[in-house]
Amino acid sequence: MNRRKAIASLLVLAGGTAAVYSGVRWRKLNTAPDLVKLQAHKDLITELAETIIPATDTPGAKAAGITPFIISLVTDCTPRREQNRFIEGLIEVDGYARAEYKRSFIKCSTEQREAVVAYFEKRDRPYKGLLGKVSKRIMGDSFFTIMKKYTVIGYCTSMKGATEGLAYDYVPGRYVGSVKLQPGQKCWATE
Repeated sequence: MNRRKAIASLLVLAGGTAAVYSGVRWRKLNTAPDLVKLQAHKDLITELAETIIPATDTPGAKAAGITPFIISLVTDCTPRREQNRFIEGLIEVDGYARAEYKRSFIKCSTEQREAVVAYFEKRDRPYKGLLGKVSKRIMGDSFFTIMKKYTVIGYCTSMKGATEGLAYDYVPGRYVGSVKLQPGQKCWATE
């Protein structure tokens, strides 16, 4: 066997292995998700959201009560592939915390939670350019992208988030498209 045939055989074997793996992964992502697991991971979702938007001098995500909102969005408004990725991601977060810190994410300290969230944010960062567009089209958003997006939407549209965490004007005046914020001023809750 010459070198060209050996390299071609190796490439065919690698391509076949990748095709089988992606086919299994594709089938797994397109099966009906077990949405009961979302209710089982309710506390984990709450603590992840609180780690993303912690309570400071303003209420955090836990005080805003956005966990039912996130579960509702995942259940009712998220495509099947992304539902499966979200549920897998919750299981991976807890598994990673147990592997790294020998305890569940819920029982980790604040610093440990921030480290776990930083790991998943870096791991699930979307690709740039054409590869990112193709990946998003085929696989959907990653777990952490979904979690972060739904946390921010839930917080900004909650009563506590809009009124206490952001600047909210109950009776707005005329529309001004570009307003400079004063030092220390909260961003606006309305557009």
